[in-house]
Amino acid sequence: MDKARLHRLEVRYRAALSGAVVAKAQYLALAGEPSAMPAAIERAKLQWLKVDAHKRAIVARMGELEDAAV
Repeated sequence: MDKARLHRLEVRYRAALSGAVVAKAQYLALAGEPSAMPAAIERAKLQWLKVDAHKRAIVARMGELEDAAV
């Protein structure tokens, strides 16, 4: 297994996880705000889903790298 590549993916995963947590918090804050515009809520939701999908893609690459080492 390429330990350096796995380490880089782990670093990217932690950054993506942090971004996903922030994006979800922003979405939930807007969703709970009665004066928030529906379009703003939808944009926040899409941003959260985009960052979360990126996080899941990194996890998949980490799994592929680990599987290739076996």
